[in-house]
Amino acid sequence: MSNTIAKTTFVMAAVLGFIGIFGLGEASAQAQNGRGVDKNQVSISYYKTPPGKQDEWLALYKQYHKPIVQHGIDHGNTISSTIYTAGSHSPGQPWDIAIISISNPNAKAADISRADLIKQLYPDLKDYVRAEKERWALTVDHWDERLVELDPNEEPFSVYWPLTTTPRK
Repeated sequence: MSNTIAKTTFVMAAVLGFIGIFGLGEASAQAQNGRGVDKNQVSISYYKTPPGKQDEWLALYKQYHKPIVQHGIDHGNTISSTIYTAGSHSPGQPWDIAIISISNPNAKAADISRADLIKQLYPDLKDYVRAEKERWALTVDHWDERLVELDPNEEPFSVYWPLTTTPRK
């Protein structure tokens, strides 16, 4: 009897795992169908830090990553980048810091590569690498989300129906 229960449990776990691995991609893939063309691009980066390490993480971010982000703002590729923290406590809070960035959909190509910008901003690359390693060591979890704006005046108003747009020039 217990052997049958074990086999059933294993099969159910395998099926759920299969659905989780292959099914979630389909469920989260909606809105990736051509909507949001020529609209501001909104992305949210979430960071989870060890308890009590948020200020240390923020100091490293401010000194070693914010200048890179600011370059994008100064050159018109990024409209804004705002840092948030949770305003209340929740059980199992999955993030400590969220950064919402809004980018220009028609931004021109960057005037400098990211690698060259880092070299320009931080001539002491060993210090930059040390600091970035430290910031990521303080990052327990991280993920990015990209939001696609929906316009309720567009027909059809749907996350599934692709919009017909003119090709970009």
